[in-house]
Amino acid sequence: MQMLRKGSECHRAIVGRRRWTALVLSIGLVACHASDSGQATPAGAVASPGAATSAPAEVHRPAPQQAPEVESTAAAAMDDDVSPRRPDDSYRKANLRPSYDTCVDASGGATPALQACGDEEFAYQRSRLRAAFAKIVEGPDGKEKDALMDAQAAYMDDTDRYCTWNPEEEGQGQMLDAQSCRLNRMANRADELTSITSK
Repeated sequence: MQMLRKGSECHRAIVGRRRWTALVLSIGLVACHASDSGQATPAGAVASPGAATSAPAEVHRPAPQQAPEVESTAAAAMDDDVSPRRPDDSYRKANLRPSYDTCVDASGGATPALQACGDEEFAYQRSRLRAAFAKIVEGPDGKEKDALMDAQAAYMDDTDRYCTWNPEEEGQGQMLDAQSCRLNRMANRADELTSITSK
C-alpha cells in the first residue's frame, strides 16, 4: 500500500512538474510572439495554471503618431534661387511681343530698365485682357458666362497669390520675378479669353 502511495505521489510530482514546465514554456512563447508582433505583455499579468492553453488577452494601444513630413521653408518656397514654386508654366512662360525681348536685351541688366520693359509689356497685355473680358461681360447671361466669370476671378486670385513681392523683406530680384510672373499670367489669360471671344 505504501508503495502505491509513493508511486502515486511520485507520479503527481512528475505530472505537476510537466504542467509547470508547459506553463513556463507557453508564457515564454507568448512573450516572444508579443515582442515579434510589436505588442507588449501587460505589466503585472500573471497566468493561472488553468489558463496555460488559452490565448493571451489582446492589448489595444493607439497607433504611434508619425511626425508629418515637413519640407524646409526654403525648399517649399523656392524652385531655384529666385522663383517661388508655382503650380504650372502659365506663371513662367508666355507669348510676349518681340519688342519686349528687344527692350530686355537693350537694358544691360539694369533693374530700372528691366522694370520699365516689364511695365510696358504688362500694360499692353492688360489692355488685351480687358478688351476680351469686356466682350464676355457684354454677352448674354447664362451658365457659360457665369463659369467664365468664376474662372476669371479664380485666375486673378491665383495670380495675386503666387506673383507676390514683399518690399520689406525681399530684394530687386524677387521684385522683377513677381513682375515677370504677373506679366506671363496676364498674357496667357489674354490669349485664352481672346480665343474664346473670337469664336
